[in-house]
Amino acid sequence: MDALRLRYFCDVAQTEHMTRSAQRLNVAQPALTRAIHQLERELGVALFEHVGRNIRLTPEGAYLREQVAPLLDRLDGIPDDVRAFAGVRSQVVRADVRSASSVVVDAIAAFAKEHSGITFEMTQEASPGRWDVRVDTVLPDAPRTAGERLAERTLFSEAIGVAVPRESPYEDGIPLSVLAGERFICLAGSRRFRSLCDALCASRGFAPAVAFDSDSPAVVKKMIALGLGVGFWPERSWGALAGSGARWVRLAEAGFERTLAVMLAERAGSEGAAAVFYRFLADDMARIWGAPDLCDNAGMTMDGGRYGA
Repeated sequence: MDALRLRYFCDVAQTEHMTRSAQRLNVAQPALTRAIHQLERELGVALFEHVGRNIRLTPEGAYLREQVAPLLDRLDGIPDDVRAFAGVRSQVVRADVRSASSVVVDAIAAFAKEHSGITFEMTQEASPGRWDVRVDTVLPDAPRTAGERLAERTLFSEAIGVAVPRESPYEDGIPLSVLAGERFICLAGSRRFRSLCDALCASRGFAPAVAFDSDSPAVVKKMIALGLGVGFWPERSWGALAGSGARWVRLAEAGFERTLAVMLAERAGSEGAAAVFYRFLADDMARIWGAPDLCDNAGMTMDGGRYGA
């Protein structure tokens, strides 16, 4: 049985979406589809079934995922086990930074000054078993990757407002409907923040008129400051807008917010370099979430409790 096909299968089993998995795996969609069909022919069973325009696992597919995911996770972990045996693994922190990259990079820089013997491997979209600390946006109804176990997790919630040019007449408490005629400047559609904003808008019957896409929050901020449009902006994780020519306006709609998860993989251990950095990062983000120069309604949740700003 081809291991690569099994990896492809596990990713599609997670996303239940061929196009999305093809993008994540960096393969052409037809090639991914062929690989899944070849695996089905080899096993003699259907692994997925179509439901409207989507797909979902058959009972046989769900059973295969349960059997294969732990094996692939173990296989991926062998190199790390070898390095750990040699006494090297504990000094390398693999950070999978999917959200709040500016905050995480600043934390890594500060941490490195105090821990010169620890090095970092930064990635995005790391596969299961290939990360120690991960920062990600929690998307509604998003399944957790099979086989991943967490030692600790800290959640940070922040409001999503709108960045507008400084001379704009808009004030706090603006309804989305008032922005119907505005040109929106957004992150590219593949970014989690964009996906979350699109879902929040759709749930409220609002469709932003997107004029520009960018992969960089810094570019989004610059374009807004130049008066080219407005854009959704998280309250904390992208930093304050002071001095940029733009300012932050709170939306009237309740629940327009996102949650960031800072996670420590169970396999990283509770005492090694990754655990030390995880706690450093969580403390640093808690400090930022409580900063008085930013808006005052953010909170932090850890292990089910809530800590006010």
